[in-house]
Amino acid sequence: MSSHKPFLSPLKSTGFTLVELLVVVLIMAIMGTAAYDMLGTSMRLESRSAEQSQEMEQLTRAFYWLQQDAEQYIDRPIRDELGEFEPSLALQGKSLSLTHLGWANPLQEQRSTVQRVSYQLINGELRRMSWRVLDRTQDSKPLQQILLSSVQDIEFAVLSNTGWQTLWPQTSSLPGAQDAANYPIALRIRLTSRQFGALERLFELPSLTAGDIP
Repeated sequence: MSSHKPFLSPLKSTGFTLVELLVVVLIMAIMGTAAYDMLGTSMRLESRSAEQSQEMEQLTRAFYWLQQDAEQYIDRPIRDELGEFEPSLALQGKSLSLTHLGWANPLQEQRSTVQRVSYQLINGELRRMSWRVLDRTQDSKPLQQILLSSVQDIEFAVLSNTGWQTLWPQTSSLPGAQDAANYPIALRIRLTSRQFGALERLFELPSLTAGDIP
């Protein structure tokens, strides 16, 4: 009787070949690069969104102050630091100055609720300046607020019965005497922002005088 030994097949290797390992490494590198690019894009979009949100908030605040001051305008000239009279409303270049009612006084201080303010474009920033007194002295210092940055241009114009004027007043007049034939009706603001482009707002100017203050 012949004995037959069972045939034993050699064990097959269960590991990865070098080529397979290289393919896996390449796939992981591609996926890592894609994930890094997606993360960078997401971070840039988030930063851009936050920047736009901040600029929109500044823009809203700037137009809020302009509207509040313009719609409470009053024909009350003031004296500057040198004792010279300034008209109640003045436009010159990229500057707007006016007198307005409605200056809040929550602490009940001994002061007027009428205030003088000025808007100026300085180094790409729209600034609002206000004074604690109407008729100033040489030591009167304004409170400055930066309302909006990244402003490329701004134009103020007043509508009168003779049309839109970018210089106001048109002629010099006596303090407190506004030309009844040529009085301000509305204020137009054209602002160019780096982020939002050209914007325009119109505000009605009330026909109040200092004699209307109770």
